[in-house]
Amino acid sequence: MLSKTDILQAVRQHIAERGEVPKLGLPASGEITWHSLLEGTVVRCIETRTEGEQIHRGRIDLSDHPQYDSLERYRLAPPKDPAITTTLRLVQRGSVKEDPCPCGNGKVACSRCQGRGELPCAATTTCSDCRGIDACLRCDGTGHRTRKAPEEVRQAVDERVTCKKCGAFEAACSTCRGRGHVTCSTCQGRGTRECPDCAGEGTEPHKRCAGTGHTVTWTEGTIHRQPRTDKIKWPESGLPYMARQHAREYGAWRKTSLTHKDSVPDGLENEFKALLKPHLKPRDGEIAREADLRYLPLARVVVPEHRHRVYYVYPGRSTLQVLVLPSLQRTWQIAGAVLGGLVVLYLLSRLLS
Repeated sequence: MLSKTDILQAVRQHIAERGEVPKLGLPASGEITWHSLLEGTVVRCIETRTEGEQIHRGRIDLSDHPQYDSLERYRLAPPKDPAITTTLRLVQRGSVKEDPCPCGNGKVACSRCQGRGELPCAATTTCSDCRGIDACLRCDGTGHRTRKAPEEVRQAVDERVTCKKCGAFEAACSTCRGRGHVTCSTCQGRGTRECPDCAGEGTEPHKRCAGTGHTVTWTEGTIHRQPRTDKIKWPESGLPYMARQHAREYGAWRKTSLTHKDSVPDGLENEFKALLKPHLKPRDGEIAREADLRYLPLARVVVPEHRHRVYYVYPGRSTLQVLVLPSLQRTWQIAGAVLGGLVVLYLLSRLLS
């Protein structure tokens, strides 16, 4: 831990090196507040175990799956790398059952056509050109001439042909020839069409066995391991951003790497140990852990001679590092002065415009 004497001496030396002794003087005492910086990551391997019934449609070889009697008591070594996700599937001993499906050969009657292989279909459809409305300008598709000749009513007769129903010349639709309907293109006038679901076979694969005629059921246990990473940053607030960044760049951090097998090293400072322990407590389902952390003691110093400054002192790579930042009160004073200057400039610009 840094001593109060060393911290004040580092502040005095900083003032002297900056040539500020005539203006500020050397402080004889100071108000010191301690901050312990802790940063790093803790990667935990969280394990969950689940069990459920499985069914496979067809035959399957499960001989390469590990077997278990009790999933809770099944032993599995901790992972070498907690950051890797793994899933292990096991088979409960004696639970595998292979059964022929009641369908026999994997086929059942088609649910759409009820095994007939075909569906009803209209033998004819309404003519797409005349829509059955003006199939013939003389008989309207009835075969009885009820209208006057086209030339007498001055109706267009372009592309009209002889009506197959009443025989009127140049009066019928060229597509349906006066009938008002045409032969269905799907069934070619047969009145039935092939079932699209079974392609006319009348059968479809049985859903339970997927057409294999065989099923395999068993009880499956799953052991899933998922990493969870906790990022550590202490303190979370209360320390200026510039002070933390400066310490990150120039500080002599104490580093340690621990696994779930390791205890907190005795050589660490008590303050470091106290910060570490809450982050190393096992979580629910945790089976492995890997922590990479670093620690740096930092002192916040305010001296009576110039309270508008705050000194931050921490161990550097070769000597104590000192960072000077304005106090909160001085920061507000500077901000107020800047804001006041902007207001004055704005008012002058309004007066001169």
